[in-house]
Amino acid sequence: MKKPFIIQRGRKNYFELPSGWELLCFADFNDQKAGQDVKDLARKSLNNPIQSPLIKDCLSPSDSIAVIIEDLTRASPKRLVLEVLLKELESAHIARENIAIIIALGTHREMSSKELAATFGQKLLEQYEFINHDCHAPDLAPAGRLFTGRAVKINRRVHEAAFKIGIGSIFPHPMNGFGGGGKIIFPGVADFDSIVEHHLAFTFHEGTGFGKIEGNLFHDQVCSMAEAAGLNFIINSVLDQKDQVFDIVSGHPVHAHMAGIEKSRKIITQRFPKKSDLTIITSFPYTEGPQIVKPLTPASMVTKEGGCIILAADCTGGLPDAFVESFEKFHSEHGTDLLGSVHEHFEQKRLIMEGAVDFNMALGFTLAIQGSFKIILVSEDIPRETGERMGFIYAGNLQEAFELSAEICPPNPEVHIIPSGGVILPVIS
Repeated sequence: MKKPFIIQRGRKNYFELPSGWELLCFADFNDQKAGQDVKDLARKSLNNPIQSPLIKDCLSPSDSIAVIIEDLTRASPKRLVLEVLLKELESAHIARENIAIIIALGTHREMSSKELAATFGQKLLEQYEFINHDCHAPDLAPAGRLFTGRAVKINRRVHEAAFKIGIGSIFPHPMNGFGGGGKIIFPGVADFDSIVEHHLAFTFHEGTGFGKIEGNLFHDQVCSMAEAAGLNFIINSVLDQKDQVFDIVSGHPVHAHMAGIEKSRKIITQRFPKKSDLTIITSFPYTEGPQIVKPLTPASMVTKEGGCIILAADCTGGLPDAFVESFEKFHSEHGTDLLGSVHEHFEQKRLIMEGAVDFNMALGFTLAIQGSFKIILVSEDIPRETGERMGFIYAGNLQEAFELSAEICPPNPEVHIIPSGGVILPVIS
């Protein structure tokens, strides 16, 4: 058997389990095709769209184009894909001034001019109009209604464009089943209030879940709103366990997305023989702020209720004070029933903290999992005091985590190791 490792600081950190511990599953993937040329994949994808005509056959030179693209919280090769698309639009005789590139921030913070230049290149910024979506903008345009009845508004530049193209990425998502597809429109360029209502209404719905599509009302609503808003075409990168591009799918917003999901399932599904007493997982590839807790969801799927999860997290962006304080306050007020209290907040459509919806989702999921599992946080970036204020058991390194877990796990625990926690779809055999 391979010597186990976890990915920390982007590198493999090899280690040995304590004597007597039984390794059930080391969830390392077989390496996929190496050295994929992203631009070549993008060109091939655009030349073979799924259930859609070629982009150039859909356009006339006078058309206004909205290219809606992911922000920094997603690891897709945005610039390379965008460059290929812009060449395609140029060949269709679309003038640069007819093209607007909208960053699909949802409720995330806007990208700074420095971040935009680093991500897309100064040359593109000078040639094209880049717009940070503002979910609070006063000129958002009506686009449809949620299943709950609330009106949804979207970015006006997107609304007014004759042709709308979404650039995103496909990987497991805790609520939508998988990222990509219609999410680039909703919540990507929607208004704050409708995003809040949708997320609070359907995040803990019985059909919602990691890797789930069928019967998932969260996902159904996303697709419905993307159709209502007139999303015409998507270009989605399928990401592998190393957070690199495995393939690219283009075409119809629903059919191309489903084709990409099937590709994703084939390369990132990992079977586990049964649930473990203890699971060791990393935040990789997530390193920015609240995103680092996302791998707790797949870890909870393969760990016995009441068991232990060791989360090894790189956190280069730091954690906002308000985010940490919200953990501390919720534990203080609801520590005896974290799971029930989280569900109560969502059922009553109450945010746990003011501000970005993704912060509330990270809070909600983490607090709910803390209510059912013992979680040890290992991090060189997060101070001990911060981790403990958030309700975690804190360890400075893996060895310390192993020593702490001996106090809360049964003797000789059965263990899973997941070296790449952010891009995996776990299945219990």
